[in-house]
Formats: sequence, C-alpha cells, structure tokens
Amino acid sequence: MWLCTPPQAVRNVSIQSSLYYGISLPKEWTYIVLASIVYALMSTTYTLAMYKLDVSVMAPMFAFRTAIAVLFGALFLGEILTTNQYILVLMIFIAGIFVNLDEQFKLKSFFNRWVAVLLACMFFLVLQAVFVKKSVPINGLWNTTFWMALLGQLWLLGTIKFFKNDIVSTTKKQYGSMVILALIGIVVVITENTAYAGNVSISAVIISLPISMVLAFLLSRLMPELLEKHTLKIYAIRLIAAAVMITAALKL
Repeated sequence: MWLCTPPQAVRNVSIQSSLYYGISLPKEWTYIVLASIVYALMSTTYTLAMYKLDVSVMAPMFAFRTAIAVLFGALFLGEILTTNQYILVLMIFIAGIFVNLDEQFKLKSFFNRWVAVLLACMFFLVLQAVFVKKSVPINGLWNTTFWMALLGQLWLLGTIKFFKNDIVSTTKKQYGSMVILALIGIVVVITENTAYAGNVSISAVIISLPISMVLAFLLSRLMPELLEKHTLKIYAIRLIAAAVMITAALKL
C-alpha cells in the first residue's frame, strides 16, 4: 500500500497527527536532520521511479533494501558477512533482473537509469530507517515523525520549479485523490516508524512484501484501461522472481 501513496502527502498528514499527540523541540537534532535529508532524497527518487516504472516492478524491488542494508553494514560498519549471505544478496540481484523483464526479454530492461534511480531510493530508505531508529529512543516517535516530516518538506521546496506549472492544471478530483491516499497512508507511516524503532531489518523485509504487485496484476485484469498491462507469462515471471527476492531477504 505504501508504494501507492505519495510520500509527500503522507508526511503532511504525519505532521498533523504528531501535533495531535504532542510534540516538542528535539533533545538531539542530528539524526532527525539526517533522516529529513535522506527522506527528501528518497521522495524525489521514488517519484521519478514511479513515473517511469510499473508498479509490478517497483513493489518487489523494495526487497533490495534488505540486500543494500546488509552490504551497507559490511562496507561501512565493519560487519562480516558469511558466504551464504553473499549468495542470498546475489540471488536478490539476479531475481531483480527477472522482475524487470518485459515482453522483449532483454537485459536492458533492468540495466537502465530508472532502475538505478529506484535502487538509489532503496539506499535512501535504508539510511532513513537507521536514522529513525537512532532518533526515536532519544526524541520519541512523535517528535521524530513531526520534525523529520517538517524539515523534509522544507528541503523539497527546492523542487517547486520543476512542477509549479502543474499546480494550476491539476484538477480538484486529482487533489481529492491525493488527500484520500494521504489519509490512508498516515497509518502506514506511523506503523512504519514504530516498526523501525524496534528492528530495522525485519521491518524492512515485511514492508517489502509485494502486495502492490499483486494488486497491480489483479487491477490489470479487471481494469484493462490501466497503463500497466502485460501478458500472463510476464506477470508469472515477475511473481516468481519476487518470491525469490522476498525469500532471500527473509533469510538474510
């Protein structure tokens, strides 16, 4: 569900919920500021990737978060990985290639700039989860959610020049859809931050479950007018590859 919710709209509602439960100035700003910066970067890369990639591609690709988190720990935190862990990471990357396959069955469907943008988004999500986990014990869940969201919106103001002309052309119906998605997404954001406060890796795997992928497939059958529509063979390959990615991520 989170994959279908605009991150910026969700965070705006998160700010309102945090105000309801009460917020104060953080005791420690460092992790909140860092979380807000990577949130802004994540939101930007997420939006770009969503604009260009299928939902049935994006959903399972979130399993890359686990692989990136493991590699991050090995490269920057001095963690020692076992041979089995390296094999599982490799399985995730190989399965990721099959998730991106289309009717042309060419490798370039994976090795393109938009998949790279999505992988960058996964990296920023890993960093955000780490900073949230560091901040919550010091500042509390609602303080972390509020200030991260508020600062993140400030950093995103720099992107206005790229869409300012669309503000006027956007219809009331489209704005209404964004509000509904934001109201639904607030539950996701709060539970996500709460989960990260407990365990980053397990939470990341659970959140990576390709529910949106299954929904995209079902809707493509029920509503043929949707932009995403592939053959049953392609969806079968993507679902099997997604299952491999999730299984490998769980074992990591």
